[in-house]
Amino acid sequence: MRKKRLLAVLLTLVMTASMILTGCSGNSTGDEGGSKKGERKRISVLLRASESHPKYIMLKKLLTEFSEENGLDEPEFELVVSDADYVTKLQLYINSNSLPDIYGGANGALSKAAKDIDGIVNIGEELERVGMKDTMNEAVYDFFVDNEDGEVYLFPECLNCEFFFYRKDIFEKYNLETPTTWDEFLAVCETLKSNNEVPLIVAGQENWQLMRYLSFAPWRVTKDGFITGYMSGEETFGENESAQTGVELLNELGTKGYFQGGFLSTDYTASKDLFFGGTGAMYYSGSGQIQDASAKYDSGELGFFPVPDVDGMENMDTNVPIHGGFGTAFNKGTYDETMQSFFEYMCKNYTRVCYEDAKVFSPFNEEIPEGLDALFYDLQPLFETASDAWVSWDDKLDSATLTSIVDEQQKLAQGTVNLEDFEKTVDGFITK
Repeated sequence: MRKKRLLAVLLTLVMTASMILTGCSGNSTGDEGGSKKGERKRISVLLRASESHPKYIMLKKLLTEFSEENGLDEPEFELVVSDADYVTKLQLYINSNSLPDIYGGANGALSKAAKDIDGIVNIGEELERVGMKDTMNEAVYDFFVDNEDGEVYLFPECLNCEFFFYRKDIFEKYNLETPTTWDEFLAVCETLKSNNEVPLIVAGQENWQLMRYLSFAPWRVTKDGFITGYMSGEETFGENESAQTGVELLNELGTKGYFQGGFLSTDYTASKDLFFGGTGAMYYSGSGQIQDASAKYDSGELGFFPVPDVDGMENMDTNVPIHGGFGTAFNKGTYDETMQSFFEYMCKNYTRVCYEDAKVFSPFNEEIPEGLDALFYDLQPLFETASDAWVSWDDKLDSATLTSIVDEQQKLAQGTVNLEDFEKTVDGFITK
């Protein structure tokens, strides 16, 4: 009896040691079967998305195809819809060094946190490895360049371009031309307002929408120069002329009634419903709303124009904000041969799923297939030769500074703070 008990104890110890030696921990391997070749069971993914989001649609399709071809179980997705909840979830994974194989991240604080734990793959190097770096749109690639080391750690969700839609019948009614400068833009707004039209629809409840108007001018003149200098304490709103132009623009649009009534309580869905439902003459939007706009565009009701120039200043050539959305990162700690193979498969097939499944622009400069909405073909000349990306202030600023600026920009648009006080207040958020 004692011998049987002793044998049982020894067998348990051997099995435990075996498990430790083969490495059962998912944190270091990203799978259930250890790090040895052929033992991976599935690929795990964390996304800030719903099941209807283009990013989920594309990765679900690609990962399912790849997994079936390579004998893997179905990919494991964890979806978080709320921005705040997603950041909290991702930070927990970073803090515990237990990131999934693939996860979403913005080019800023999140990517830096992952880089600090060596938990993120160099996407630029991987694009070179699979021979696809030169195929990627230059501006989209530029959007994800890391400020610290000039490398790229995030793969684009897609190519997003932003611009203004306008209602052709209203412009024709008042003999208006599409504005090419901000002075012309404000003149158009004044004409429309004086004729009891709603010049401009905006989702004022969304932080980034008002911030676009605040940042348009500094972007066209300095690209990322102002916002980078502001964060380091070397630039101020009070001294930078292009930044002052942005302050003046947002204040004038809000206080002169060029936005729709109740704009601060309008979310993005409601703003789309307003404009595409027939309210307002202009709407800042982008390629993400092609499906909303296509019918009216095809019938000749809608047109589009890029971001206007800043009068009296030297503007960069790119006048269409181009970005890659919420980037896709790969966990360096679990980036084994299977994941490398998937990355190559993803790159080779990404354009296909962009257009066939998600109906978005591919980040690769590959041919757009036939049979899509006319806007896909008509918008392409806006960005196909662009080399400079959009610079999202809301990605670059730390959360505390972002929240403080958002509070002040609402006051600026309402007219409850004057220009000088706004500039002085927001400049006080940063210290050298």
